[in-house]
Amino acid sequence: MTSVKVFKIKGVYKSGKRKITFGKEIRALNKEDALEELYSILGSKHHVKRNLIKIKPKDITVITNPDEIRNFVVRTFTTEDDLKIPFKK
Repeated sequence: MTSVKVFKIKGVYKSGKRKITFGKEIRALNKEDALEELYSILGSKHHVKRNLIKIKPKDITVITNPDEIRNFVVRTFTTEDDLKIPFKK
């Protein structure tokens, strides 16, 4: 059974004439799934085409220490064992 890992991905994308740097923490099973999720997020939220996103292989790292995770939602899903989803009545 494979476990879910947290990947930190850094890169640059082009928006008009500007280059914008980004860093994103993503939960995924492997590196390819994490990259696919990143392309999906940047495409839907920032309307960036995949060919305008530049990521070097060394800028994709696995975070093993939960204290290094900065994103609250990712950290919560990584560290909490018994999450309960609140239901609306």
